Amino acid sequence: MPTLEEVDDIDAPPKLQRYIEPFPRPVATPVRTSKEKTKFEILLENQIRNGTDQWAPFANQEEWELAVWLMKNVGQTSTDEFLKLPATRDRMNLSFHNNRSFLKRVDALPTGPNWECEIVTAPGDQCGEDGEIVGEDMELWYRDPVECIKELLSNPAFKDSISYVPERVYTSSDGDDRIYDEMWTGDWWWDTQTKLPDGAAIAPLILASDKTQLSQFQGDKKAWPVYLTLGNISKEIRRRPSAHATVLLGYLPVPKLQCYSDATRSLAGYRLFHHCMGKILASLVEAGKTSVEMVCADGFVRLIYPILAAYVADYPEQCLVSCCMENRCPRCTVDPNNRGNSTPSPDRDVPSTLETLYAQEHGCEPEKFTRDGIRAIYKPFWRNLPHCNIFGCFTPDLLHQLHKGFFKDHIVKWCTSLVGEDELDARFKAMSGYPGLRHFSKGISSISQWTGTEHREMQHVFLGVIAGSVDQDVLTVVRAALDFIYYAQLQMQTSTTLAALKTCLATFHRFKDIFIKYEIRKHFNIPKIHSLLHYFASIQALGSNDGYNSESPERLHIDFAKDAFRASNKKDYHEQMALWLQRREAMWQREAYIAWLNPQQQAADEHELSNINDPDNLNDLDTNDQANPHDASGVDPTSYRIAKTPPLRGVTVQHLFEHFGATNFIPALTSFLQQQQSHPLLPNTSDRFDLYKQIIITLPPNTFLNSQKISNRIRTSPAVPPRGRKKGSPGVFDTALIIDDPMEYRSRSGLAGLRVAQVRAIFLLPSYFGTHPHPLAYVEWFTSLGAPDPQTGMYVINRSTRQHRPNGTVISTARIVRGCHLMGQFGNTIAKGWTTDNILDKAKNFYLNPYIHVDTFTTANIN
Repeated sequence: MPTLEEVDDIDAPPKLQRYIEPFPRPVATPVRTSKEKTKFEILLENQIRNGTDQWAPFANQEEWELAVWLMKNVGQTSTDEFLKLPATRDRMNLSFHNNRSFLKRVDALPTGPNWECEIVTAPGDQCGEDGEIVGEDMELWYRDPVECIKELLSNPAFKDSISYVPERVYTSSDGDDRIYDEMWTGDWWWDTQTKLPDGAAIAPLILASDKTQLSQFQGDKKAWPVYLTLGNISKEIRRRPSAHATVLLGYLPVPKLQCYSDATRSLAGYRLFHHCMGKILASLVEAGKTSVEMVCADGFVRLIYPILAAYVADYPEQCLVSCCMENRCPRCTVDPNNRGNSTPSPDRDVPSTLETLYAQEHGCEPEKFTRDGIRAIYKPFWRNLPHCNIFGCFTPDLLHQLHKGFFKDHIVKWCTSLVGEDELDARFKAMSGYPGLRHFSKGISSISQWTGTEHREMQHVFLGVIAGSVDQDVLTVVRAALDFIYYAQLQMQTSTTLAALKTCLATFHRFKDIFIKYEIRKHFNIPKIHSLLHYFASIQALGSNDGYNSESPERLHIDFAKDAFRASNKKDYHEQMALWLQRREAMWQREAYIAWLNPQQQAADEHELSNINDPDNLNDLDTNDQANPHDASGVDPTSYRIAKTPPLRGVTVQHLFEHFGATNFIPALTSFLQQQQSHPLLPNTSDRFDLYKQIIITLPPNTFLNSQKISNRIRTSPAVPPRGRKKGSPGVFDTALIIDDPMEYRSRSGLAGLRVAQVRAIFLLPSYFGTHPHPLAYVEWFTSLGAPDPQTGMYVINRSTRQHRPNGTVISTARIVRGCHLMGQFGNTIAKGWTTDNILDKAKNFYLNPYIHVDTFTTANIN
């Protein structure tokens, strides 16, 4: 094992470090020692030379901000009307007074690579009325991918988020536990780099294509965008639409192909796709063989080899790209009747597939052509792309394969058949609440339109919903499926988590026949279940799955297809869409340039935006950080945010008892004060207290997710009675994990040293009782965490009592570690009268839910 270099990760928990094995040969060596000017530096020089400022060709900042707003939100006709309004024309003193002059200024901005249009002709096989073969002409709009790569690599906005060098990363110096997250930590980049000359750098292309509907209520207008991004750019930046790290490469034609017969039309469509993709990617062939000099974001010029590394698409499009039938696997040669087992099959490979296609084209009819389910697409677009294994490019599709396919279409459907639709609905209706968790108030059977969000919301509670109503083997299968889904979506994988992922899939396959026993299934020959076998190899080759989720292209459709179509006149719309997009990109580039000139303002704007978008954001927050002193128990205080002024003032003890359920408040506060002080003034029922409605616990970044801090909101809100036409609302008193044993909590990981309690009230200690560095909370304990339930893997707890009364305690809010979710045990049939509002009071036993958030799942399962 080569020497490993330890690299500090400021977001990593103390026990997880990154040890990097560097690539053994020179990589990404600058061609020249001197730097070239980046496009932003060139633009700045030109503006200084011409005596213009950053807002040019607009008059000033205010006019620029109006231009951005108009371009983003207002169509051309409405823009013209707005600019001609007397209030606009007479008061705003703009340098443009109609849409034409406005667009003239937009078109003066520097933009990205130019668009090209090529006429593609489908020859057809049908004769017209004149007896001649009828063809169909169509437009192919695209941009040179090499120019798009130059645009991305040279963008100074990505300077600190780009890597050119492959690396192997481990969690320890012994190199046993490998880390896979960014593309450059996977095996594909390392292995491909060994095939290139010393000093060269790879630009790993990530392509995505997905046909989308443009017209909503009438017509059949469609677009087929092709997107391009680079594995050099950090996946956290790539996933952010506002970063514009993904560019639109082209619009594939979506013809009806009426010039072909019914028997040949679909194959003609497949061949047309490959012909058009070949046209779009033609410049990559020579560039991938000999390299291209490119100015990078840091100003250095490097020899770049653009190589197709990943292709993000749904299952039908993967089959289209791989030239295989849709009843086959686009990655391997598994028999179509054996896709339900866990035995891996040989991978498809490019040389033998091309040989088979050549033989088939020339009349040899090889057995492999039929056996492997290959389509007669004799010139696939990827045939000449250097260093490209197209079959290994297909990445896991979390949305369609896991959330929608594996979970919603299969696991949920099978369990519904066992539990019964009405019973399952009743359990979802009675599920306890949690901040941000969707409450299926009408159950799930009546939902007709599902999104990935609903699928994930169901996953958060599904194991608790079915527990008790199905036998142990069914529960084992469902738990294995859910665990697989949660492990698969980690944004950082290790050898340990991949081993857990394999164990989950093996468990699923070992017990899945229980559904055949109950006659729910006859077989498991399902493509989406088979696809799970390829997750491990994909992660090891290309990094974690979150960098290739098909939800990203679907989100990009809004900007690059749907908004662009709405801005057109709906006729010959591809040309208008390309022009509209070019103008939008010009605006985005200028926004990035202004942010580059004013980095401090950009940071402030991003901070303000994060506050606006934070669903847990409070007005006038008071923030506790780690610099605050320990409380008397010696507990390190957690980080939290709370309102500077308690919104509920002068609340009586009687009100606390009746509306907050704080039945043991006085004895609990007395005990707390006696522990804090030697001769305290003791509370009584005449005292009044100032109360908060919620507290936000800020958790440190979870290395298995991303670099962002996680917020947990814990609510203590009494019921609000109805007033007039306004409906009332029930009281909400959330549960939380609280430090019960400080020594165990500090010395171990996971949930060690923690205990669940329901937070009934958060209050300030009145000054005449003394001072305390943190607000206090009255909580009612549940029993301690023992061993997890062997069937569900979840901890089972119940309410703790003393002398037949709730075991209530007053604690410092510094001891609250995170919010948690409890699910009542429903048993075989849910009890009548249980609702989401009373489940925490009615149920006797509860599951501590690790699936409420991926962060909670990793805390409970990865030590």
